[in-house]
Amino acid sequence: MHSTLGPELEAFRASCRMAAERHFRPLVERIDGGEVIPAEAREHLGAMGAYGLPFPAEVGGGGGTFLAWAVLHEELARVLPVLGLYFQVNSIAAGAILEVGTAEQQARWVPELFSGRSQGFLAFTEPDTGSDIGMMQTRARPTGDGWSISGPKTWISNAITADVGLVFALVPGDGAAGSAGSDETPADDLAIFLVDPRQPGFHVGSHLPIMGLRGTELNELRFDDLRVPTDALMARGRRAFDVLRKVMSIGKVGICAMCVGLMQTALEEAVGYARRRFQRGHPILDFQAIHHLIAEMVASIEASRQLTYWAATCRDQGIDAVTELATAKLFVTNAALSVARQAVSVHGVYGIAQGATVERLLRDAQVFELLEGTSEVQRELVMRAVRDLGLC
Repeated sequence: MHSTLGPELEAFRASCRMAAERHFRPLVERIDGGEVIPAEAREHLGAMGAYGLPFPAEVGGGGGTFLAWAVLHEELARVLPVLGLYFQVNSIAAGAILEVGTAEQQARWVPELFSGRSQGFLAFTEPDTGSDIGMMQTRARPTGDGWSISGPKTWISNAITADVGLVFALVPGDGAAGSAGSDETPADDLAIFLVDPRQPGFHVGSHLPIMGLRGTELNELRFDDLRVPTDALMARGRRAFDVLRKVMSIGKVGICAMCVGLMQTALEEAVGYARRRFQRGHPILDFQAIHHLIAEMVASIEASRQLTYWAATCRDQGIDAVTELATAKLFVTNAALSVARQAVSVHGVYGIAQGATVERLLRDAQVFELLEGTSEVQRELVMRAVRDLGLC
């Protein structure tokens, strides 16, 4: 299809594709089988400038755009989608520190996270509450010289290798900070704390293996009287909620772009197999049923790509693109699952064989639908915009 990007971004795409094929293609089986990102992959991502690409150069970023960041995710995901999940955690953590960190915290951690020399994590989700702020169990109480944090977190990426983390907890409300975004927390406020994983009271629990996106280092966490200094409290109340929403938008751009890359590979695998597979003396690519599957795949990919690029462009323009990102996340992740299934259908029984590329893509697509807010959550966000427009 014709590109809607300029020559500079297309040249950037070509360089990303070349690097992905050279550095990461040999690691696919190792990462998918071993469920860990090896050190050399981390170093290659750092050399590519992946961690800080869309952030200003004056704060240690790459000085690029979120549209370029989407292209980078897309091309890496053509080889192995989980790579984007790994490096975007650093981007999300650094973005939060830039938003609400002190000058000292920014100077200490942002260049480290953007270079990939240090690893960060974000801990919000909990075992029994999901993303329901009002039922959050992790609490922080003031001490004489700071705060004590206690409680559980789960499905946390990269915490086992992290050098710094951002933990969301509820603190005793005093009415000064304001609501954390709803009426669900009448007595407490949401707060963000900068924590050191090496401190006593920080415990990494069980590894959580998942069906797809293997290489995502997911663990349970528990904080038992984790002591942090006063300046570790980075934001609370409405400000903390707004930061959470803003940094999560970074993740949604990446996920949509990774799904586009995944779908592109699914299409290429399906077409390649249909050329090689013969029935009744003809490649199955000659059959109308295969034509229809491939045409549906192409339509889904192109619609998803343009919707992703539009959402990234909104983010670049500073638009509060909650609805655009929710729409993209809802459509693109559903499309990825559909396209992956269609690619398996083209392959027939060979598509579900362990080790088949399309089998891995189907597993990965299923997981993307659940990350950064499920499809059900995205529908509610879109519906909120519909109500605000007075359409219902």
